[in-house]
Amino acid sequence: MEDMHGGRCGPQLYLLSEEGYESLKHLQDMLALMALITYNEEHVANGDLMMAIGRAELYFIFQAINMQLDDVLERLGNENWLGVMSHVLQ
Repeated sequence: MEDMHGGRCGPQLYLLSEEGYESLKHLQDMLALMALITYNEEHVANGDLMMAIGRAELYFIFQAINMQLDDVLERLGNENWLGVMSHVLQ
């Protein structure tokens, strides 16, 4: 069994602030909207089965999501005092 935060018993409880939670909900909403824009029944009914998007556009979309996730995870770490020292103290 691999070590997790909190030891071999399993992960401990991590708390996320309301601001962090709202950031995660925003990311979820953005991903749901992207999925809807990419594919929905209206597109299928109209025969719009292909969508053209450039590699650069995809790159910037995924980078934006990555940066927002990084911010939320950093906030989670700061709020729960996670970091290099938390691994040493276990």
